[in-house]
Amino acid sequence: MENLTQTEELKARVEETLEALRDRARALIAAVAAHAEARLALEAAQDDLEDARAKAIREGLEGKNEAQRQAELLERTRNQEEAYRSARSVYRVAEANLEMARVAWALEKEALRALAALLSREA
Repeated sequence: MENLTQTEELKARVEETLEALRDRARALIAAVAAHAEARLALEAAQDDLEDARAKAIREGLEGKNEAQRQAELLERTRNQEEAYRSARSVYRVAEANLEMARVAWALEKEALRALAALLSREA
């Protein structure tokens, strides 16, 4: 009778762990999507910054010394620089979140394997 109770408890824990694994899988999918979105936003911000720099140069930074050209270029592209930095920060956070989601999913998967192994020994 005690073996039956232990087996039932193990089965319940397997179900709980399986549900946790499903939750982790959903979180991992969301993290992958957020990472991809952040990467696209970063690439778009980088493109915008490069376009703004090219436009500023085309519109006339000639005839000035290097320091003046750099200062004017930075002034003309300030908004794009800030947008790029912001997108880069969001991307880095998304990378960290993705890695944490991967680790959490792997841990739940291992816990499920361990419980399944225990359950198969009980049977």
